Amino acid sequence: MISPSVYKQFKDIVGKPYISHDPEVCQAYTLRNRGFHGAEARLLGTVPACVLLPKTTEQVSAILQICYQHEIPYIPASTFWFTQAGPRAENCLFLDLKRMNELQVDSSALNATVGPGVTYAQLQAEALKHGLYTMVPGGGSQASVVANHLSWGFSPLTYRVGMANRRILAAEWVLPDGEVVGLGSLATGDDPFWGEGVGPDLRGLLRGSIGWMGSLGVVTKMCVRLFPFQPERLRSSGVSPETFLVLPTHRIRWYNFLCQDLKTLLEMMVEIGEAEIAAAVMRVPRMWRFIAKAESKEDFWEQWNRSNNKEPKDSSELLRVLLVGYTSAAQLEYEEKVLMAIAQKYGAVSRPAQQRDQSWIQSADSVSMWWVSGAFMSVTGQVDTIDCAAATSADMVKLKEQYTPPLVQDHQDPGWFQATDMGHGGYLEFLNYWDPRDSEEMIQLVDRYYHLDGPKCLVQRGALSFFIQTNSPLSLDGPHFGPHYDHWTRKVKEMLDPKGLSNPPGILDAIDQVIERAPWLKKHKDW
Repeated sequence: MISPSVYKQFKDIVGKPYISHDPEVCQAYTLRNRGFHGAEARLLGTVPACVLLPKTTEQVSAILQICYQHEIPYIPASTFWFTQAGPRAENCLFLDLKRMNELQVDSSALNATVGPGVTYAQLQAEALKHGLYTMVPGGGSQASVVANHLSWGFSPLTYRVGMANRRILAAEWVLPDGEVVGLGSLATGDDPFWGEGVGPDLRGLLRGSIGWMGSLGVVTKMCVRLFPFQPERLRSSGVSPETFLVLPTHRIRWYNFLCQDLKTLLEMMVEIGEAEIAAAVMRVPRMWRFIAKAESKEDFWEQWNRSNNKEPKDSSELLRVLLVGYTSAAQLEYEEKVLMAIAQKYGAVSRPAQQRDQSWIQSADSVSMWWVSGAFMSVTGQVDTIDCAAATSADMVKLKEQYTPPLVQDHQDPGWFQATDMGHGGYLEFLNYWDPRDSEEMIQLVDRYYHLDGPKCLVQRGALSFFIQTNSPLSLDGPHFGPHYDHWTRKVKEMLDPKGLSNPPGILDAIDQVIERAPWLKKHKDW
């Protein structure tokens, strides 16, 4: 409980309309019972004691100074789209950053400066007005630009624009004790165009392959890279919720290819990257094909069951490629010729593709993933080589069979593959669905698969998941990320947040605490 005197201090900072400790308001910010069905939410999730909506960096700094003085834990979040953006500690303060919605585009410097309340949909809409663009993550365009750049920031469009950790320029960072630090060119001035700054590059403290998920203070401003796009307008169409962007097909075009097997598809992905063409290259999971066509959950299951009862089973693999004529229509025509030559070489069959976007440029259809069964999570997300992705997938398919049911039978689907960095890297998410209303015994099996056996399988393969914060114990994964990685991670946390107030228990240690609190998991811990 926040004391009346401290509550008044917070109210004086943000104003009466932007603070509340009413139970019904605080309940809306809990980690439990709002679509995230993992053991972390069930065992660690709490209801915040108070919710604040600051507007400025100065307000955030003042709030964190009071928290530091009175040892009040807090968690920052912005759009609240990420399912784990909820407190795990008692008497926790929740900082809702949606009012921090500054957005400035510098078209000459190819960047945008945003606050944590700005979504990808808002940034993309402004960027397109200037002939620029960014990627939209798998979570959807309603995700926060700042939060997503700090945590993951992956999408099929990272094939061309690169990983999020390389798209961060300058940033304004409020440390857990309330001190404000400028990174990059903000360390010495007001123009955030430059990321490296003078002296050591401290952006690596914010994130490497992954980020801290709010457990190292609050980033209140960030400058991110934008990239040149084609000049034609993308026209919106449809009626909500079935809305989409109509693509100008002489400059942007989707292509679908049926490949005879996964090996052929992955070889095509590599060769497309070697040819240095395309804007996005990915394998479409088989279940997603049915989700895209379905009009409801019931319609999905009717089509899915009808298809799986057919003999022989369809073993083809769908490769989806996006071409963009960035410089001219002639560029697109050239890339199409190269793409078709590669497809012919591998015997891939071209299939019709709707020339619209619902996922990656501005719109977001990610919520349809929950249509299948009501619960959805990936047991790994990794960026390594395409060969590593293929080997990991094969291992996970075998493991998943041991947990089906309670996991939904997807007939050995190998997962969601993408090419990244023009084919120099391979992305894999291994997808899982289950019924959150299942028996306690079945739910505990899902927990074991997700938090123990899945992560152990990845470690044995040498595949390091960037979902280490959400499903893998740091004590298991940490030593495999590098020499004493887990120890150095904790040292950084202890140095910058010695009182452990920023999103306790510290997101990297959350799953270790889950295992300690869950007897059905702890008895199987063998490391």
